[in-house]
Amino acid sequence: MADMLKITTPLVNKNQIQLNKQIDPSTPFNLQDITKVIKPNAQTELLKQNNGLLEQQDAPTLLMSLLKDPSVTVSFLKNIFMLQEIIKLLPANNQTMTQEIEQLFNSLLIQPDDIVAEMVKQENTSTAFKGDLFNFLRELVANNPQAELRSGVANLLKSINSLTSKQDILNAVANSLKFLSESLQSSKTLSQRLRELSARFRTEDAAYQFNELKGEVLSVLKDVENSLLFSSKMSKVVAITIYNLSRFNSNPDFFQEAVSNLMMLIDGKNQKTEFANQLKDFLAALKDPANQNEKSRIMDVLTRIIGKQSDEASINLLTSEKIEKIIHSLLSSPCNFTPLLHFVIPVQFMDMKSFAEIWINPNETEEGDTGKEGTKNKIHMLIVFDIEGIGQFEAELYVMDQSIDLQLFCPPDYLKEFSDISSQFVKSIAGSRYRFEHIKIDGLERPRSLMDTFKFLPYKRTGVDVKV
Repeated sequence: MADMLKITTPLVNKNQIQLNKQIDPSTPFNLQDITKVIKPNAQTELLKQNNGLLEQQDAPTLLMSLLKDPSVTVSFLKNIFMLQEIIKLLPANNQTMTQEIEQLFNSLLIQPDDIVAEMVKQENTSTAFKGDLFNFLRELVANNPQAELRSGVANLLKSINSLTSKQDILNAVANSLKFLSESLQSSKTLSQRLRELSARFRTEDAAYQFNELKGEVLSVLKDVENSLLFSSKMSKVVAITIYNLSRFNSNPDFFQEAVSNLMMLIDGKNQKTEFANQLKDFLAALKDPANQNEKSRIMDVLTRIIGKQSDEASINLLTSEKIEKIIHSLLSSPCNFTPLLHFVIPVQFMDMKSFAEIWINPNETEEGDTGKEGTKNKIHMLIVFDIEGIGQFEAELYVMDQSIDLQLFCPPDYLKEFSDISSQFVKSIAGSRYRFEHIKIDGLERPRSLMDTFKFLPYKRTGVDVKV
C-alpha cells in the first residue's frame, strides 16, 4: 500500500490581522494579492488612449488649450501696450534701445483705413501655394484625376516648397545650433563647435556645402546628447534640428526634373504653353524685390519685439511664458489641426486703441450641422476684439451666399448702448451685394472657446470618427 503523505496544517493565529503591502492606487489590482480589485478604470480614461487627449502628450494638450482660448493674442497684445506706458515712466538707462522699442510699439498699431490691406497681406502669407500657377494646377488635377498626374503635381509642389524654403531651413538650423551653444557655455569646446557651425549655416555657400555641414551637425549633436549638461529642453531642440535637416533637399536638379516630368504628363499644346507661362511668371515673382514689401507689418513688428526680448537680456518686457503663448497662438492657425484663417489686428482710432483677433472658416460645410440647407458658399467668422476703456466683444458671422447672420456679444454694462445699432449695421452694407438677414445683440456672459464656435475642430484633434 502506498505511503500516505503527511500534511501539516500551518500554525497561523486566526485572530492575527494580515497587513497587506501598500499598493499603488493607479493599478487596478496587485498580482500578488488578487483577493480584491482596488478600483476599476474610469471609462473616460480608457477612451483617452484612443483620441489623443492624454495629458502626457505635450502637443495635443497644447493645441487643445489654444482651442479653449480664442483670444490668446488679443490679451497679450494689450499687455504689450501696457508695457509701453511703463517704459515711458522708467529712467532711460539705454536711450537708443528705449527709442527703438517705442518705435516698434508705435508701428504695431494701424489706422482703420489700413485694416483691409493688412488682412490681405496676412492672408497672402498663410500659404505659399497661391496664385495663377497653383489655380492652374488645381484645375488640371480636377479635370484629369489620373494617379500619375496627381503624383507629378505633388512632386512639383514638393520641389517648389524646397526651392522657396531653403534659406528658412538653413536659418532655422543656425538658430537651433546657436541656442544649444548658449545652453552649453559651461562646456567651452562643445559650445565653440556649435557656435562655429551656426555661423557657417548663415554663409552664402551653406546651401552648396549642405551635405558636409549636415554630417558635422549630426556628429556634434551626438556629443550634445552624451553631455552631462544635456536636458529635456535640449532634447526637443536636437529633435527639431534633425527634422529641419531632413527637410532640406540638396539635389540642385530636383525642381527641373519635377517640371520636365509634369510637362510630359500634360496633354495638349495649349495646356503645356499655359503651364510654361504660369511657371515663368511665378519664378519671376519670386525674384522680384517688390514682393518683399507685401509682408504683414503687424507680424513683422511682433517678430522683432519677440526677437528683442530674446536677444537682449536687459530687456525684460515679457515673461517667457507670455512669449511662448503669443508664438503658439500666432503659429497654431492655419495648420493641419486648426484649418482656420487667422488675423491679428491692433488698431489706433483717434486716442482709442482696439485689439482684435479674427478666426475664419472659409468652408462651413465641414461643420456639417450649421448653416442653411441648399446654400453653396458658407463662411463662418469669429471676431474677438477689445476696445480700450470699454471691454471685450465677440462677433460671430455666418455668410451664406449674399446673406449675413450676425451675433454681437458686448460687455453687459454697455448692452443698452449697443442694442440699438442694428440699423447702422444694415446701412453700412447698403451699397454692397450683401444683406443682413438676422442680427442678434446680447451681453457677453463669458468668453467662448474656438471649440464652442467651430464645432468641427475637436474632431480634428480626437482621431478617427467612425460611424456604423
